[in-house]
Amino acid sequence: MTRILLHLGFHKCATSSAQAFLHENRERIWPTCALALPYRLRPIANKVFWYRFERDEAALADLHASMRAFIRDLNLTPNRNLILSSENLLGQMPLGTLDEPYPIAVPVVRALTSAFEAIAWPCELTVYFSTRAHDDWVRSVWGHQARKRRNVRITDDLETFRARLSKVSLHDQLARIRAALPDLHIVSEDIDALAGAPFGVAQPFVDFLRLPPAKLAEFTPPPRANQGPGLALAEQLIELNRSDLDPDALHAAKDALIGAHFGSAQELDDDEEEQVSR
Repeated sequence: MTRILLHLGFHKCATSSAQAFLHENRERIWPTCALALPYRLRPIANKVFWYRFERDEAALADLHASMRAFIRDLNLTPNRNLILSSENLLGQMPLGTLDEPYPIAVPVVRALTSAFEAIAWPCELTVYFSTRAHDDWVRSVWGHQARKRRNVRITDDLETFRARLSKVSLHDQLARIRAALPDLHIVSEDIDALAGAPFGVAQPFVDFLRLPPAKLAEFTPPPRANQGPGLALAEQLIELNRSDLDPDALHAAKDALIGAHFGSAQELDDDEEEQVSR
């Protein structure tokens, strides 16, 4: 039987750190478990983004078909497991402009998970969501959106953004997904509760792998990846967004500000920046 772990986020819940851990240790993981991380899953994420814009059955069917084709192309056997991790498979990072953070989550998760029927032998599927305290999550999402250098130009202060993004809390969003998809095995972990685990936020993935201690001793611990700006820096980035700078000048100003703070301009997860293709 093939065991499958499908990690769908949420955004800003240590997803980048977990994915960096999986990538760094890929050669130790591959013999028993295939990996599909954000870069490899980007075409599927683009289908999710497209469905968010179209909201029609044709776009949803296209997503399902693309996921089935992706799964069929993987080098799987009945004795080889599979981990997939990409928060963008749930849609774009929330902006608080809609009634809930992830309004297309239920149909998208249903379309993605039903695609595993393409595997010709028995499978055991687990859908995993990493979570965190709602207020901390809002603060992190706000800081990340403030940092973006193109497409998104938010001007809200933190409290205004918090009010918009708290119509449905992160935990209520997860509860809605669970309630709508009762036949799925859905698990979640609060990233703060994982702080004391041997592999931190990567512990759920390590547990899934079921490797012997001697093999785990070879693993590199997870880094802290995609670190967000502190409150003061985020407020400065918001002020830049409120300026009359053109897009190129805004990009340069943000790079300079972020570089002065971190020592270099950090790379953003550009999958997120609405690179939609059909």
